[in-house]
Amino acid sequence: MEFYGLKVAGIPSAILSFVKKPVIVILIIGLIIRLVLAPFFTYDFDMKGWALVIENINSGNGLYDLAGYYYTPVWGYFIGLLSTVQDLFLNINVLGIRFTDLLPIESLQCVYHTATTTTVSFNLSMKFPLMLCDVLVGYLIYWLIKDRTNGDSKKATWGFALWFLCPTIIYMSGIQAQFDTLSALLLMLTIIAFYKDRCFLGGMLFAMATLTKFFPAFCIFVFAAYIIVKHRDDKLVLRKLLMTVLGGSLMALAIMMPQILDGTVSDAMSFMFGRMETYPNLLVATHSVFGMIVSVLGAFYFGYRMYKTDQKDADTKLFDYLLFALTAAMMLSVTPQYMIVMMPMLIFKIMTSDRGYLICWILISLGSFFAALSINNFSLLTSSGEFLNIVSPEWIISMMQGFETEFLGFTGMVWANAISEIVEYIGLILILAFCFEKWIGKHSPKAKICIERIKRIGWKKDHEI
Repeated sequence: MEFYGLKVAGIPSAILSFVKKPVIVILIIGLIIRLVLAPFFTYDFDMKGWALVIENINSGNGLYDLAGYYYTPVWGYFIGLLSTVQDLFLNINVLGIRFTDLLPIESLQCVYHTATTTTVSFNLSMKFPLMLCDVLVGYLIYWLIKDRTNGDSKKATWGFALWFLCPTIIYMSGIQAQFDTLSALLLMLTIIAFYKDRCFLGGMLFAMATLTKFFPAFCIFVFAAYIIVKHRDDKLVLRKLLMTVLGGSLMALAIMMPQILDGTVSDAMSFMFGRMETYPNLLVATHSVFGMIVSVLGAFYFGYRMYKTDQKDADTKLFDYLLFALTAAMMLSVTPQYMIVMMPMLIFKIMTSDRGYLICWILISLGSFFAALSINNFSLLTSSGEFLNIVSPEWIISMMQGFETEFLGFTGMVWANAISEIVEYIGLILILAFCFEKWIGKHSPKAKICIERIKRIGWKKDHEI
């Protein structure tokens, strides 16, 4: 039997037929890319943080008893579970070692590097669950697109590909080990719960998503308005809203109970609110305040737009307004991993109603990927350099120092990161511009023509999938 032109013997035809499905081929390719990259490239600073949390837990301390963990508790509980799995099945005795030959990287201008380097086995144990989250989010995207396009497997497969082969998604789970894909998974489950009118479950999942990373919180008004619109005529609005609030409250209480009992609630919320208290300079302060204003206004405005939607259009508009609310929320910060939580909604929009948004996916994907790569650059090789001897620590340090050579008053790293973030911002701004395309066209026909031309860059209207 042939498999994409290759003769394969000894494998049952049913298995080959399953593996030949395009979505399975994409899944295999995406997993291979992640598994090839994962042992050799790791971001030192974040991975050291996860190892420190496990060491604190193993020493009998709570998440916030010792310094080292600054997020809300959900990810900490997840790390605790991974620690138990490591102890029971993996026997990882050494999580990391502090290498004196890497000490110079702690004196670089970018302070988010460390000479404490985690082992390859520990790195892989942290990355595999995040890869699984990538698979699950991809499946939910596939299912949602297929459900909303009357079973169109081709569009669903393209949607899965845009998620699973996105360079930023691959980077964050396979290299940096940031857990925003977990937040995206919980938000997707929240959306499906409300879409299926499971409000109590939706409230519980929404609380989990928000207490993993705070960006899902900006969807609250869209979700509330969606429930009101869906039950406007059956007099179940109050009941459904109360069920949502009850589910969310009980889950939030369960998550925060250990911190309530030991008096560390303020520590648990430090990541959400601590960064708003001080700003290094006026430019950063102005940007942060502007971003917060846009985010909050966006949450209110798109919630209001959802509220004004006809019941028959509620399901379609739910996904649109979630995308726009999350896009407005991204104005707070274009930190690369934050883009992950909005990506499923952007992909859904591309594959179900307007392929012109593909240009936004391209800009945001590439911009966030190169932004992350520019900051972390050669530090990604410290683990494989020390434990696999692929490159020397001296070479890593010299390359990182070279990346901090100044040009026109800024280092190469700053220039590369700034350009990448500008590309991200352009992608985000275009999403909002496309959202208001009709209003813009009414006031400026030339601007409307410009928007249409930009959309055609990403996907020509006469090209069908």
